[in-house]
Amino acid sequence: MNCIILHGMSSYLEDSFGINLSNRIKNMGFNILLPHFPLNEKITLEKWENIAKEYSSFFNNSLVICHSLSTLFILKFLRKYNLSCKALITIAGGYSNEIENEKYIYLKDFIPTIQDFSYAKNNIMHRFSLYSNNDHIFSQKQLLDYISLLDSKPIFLENCGHFGVSSGIKDIPEVEKIIKTIF
Repeated sequence: MNCIILHGMSSYLEDSFGINLSNRIKNMGFNILLPHFPLNEKITLEKWENIAKEYSSFFNNSLVICHSLSTLFILKFLRKYNLSCKALITIAGGYSNEIENEKYIYLKDFIPTIQDFSYAKNNIMHRFSLYSNNDHIFSQKQLLDYISLLDSKPIFLENCGHFGVSSGIKDIPEVEKIIKTIF
């Protein structure tokens, strides 16, 4: 069984919780795939899609774990390429239909449509969303809107921030517990 782990916009997950999470999941018998997308100002939807397409054959019946920007990207990507996965675990996924900070306007193409959310709901059997009370990227409303639109099971973890490098999160053992309920 494959587990595809997708990072956010500012760092690879190996810089935060990715190594420990990968080891946990590998010990459960999964083959781990960690695509690396361009970061920060080098990001475009097209560049991310081109890299993700190299992994297309691994998505169906797999576990996909996404952090931050990739929680938006995965919804658009799966629908566009008519793919699915057995389970989707999102970490710090938030939704707004607009980019509020002009500094990040180059990310506007990543905003999923209602149809992207509907496609995911109809084609992914197991959906979980981890979020925290002190996320500095997405507001609580944006985090809860994402969970509602995806109709995923919310998993609240206190004081984990955005789960990235600046939050200091080096592992998320709750993900292993979630996986054990699915596989």
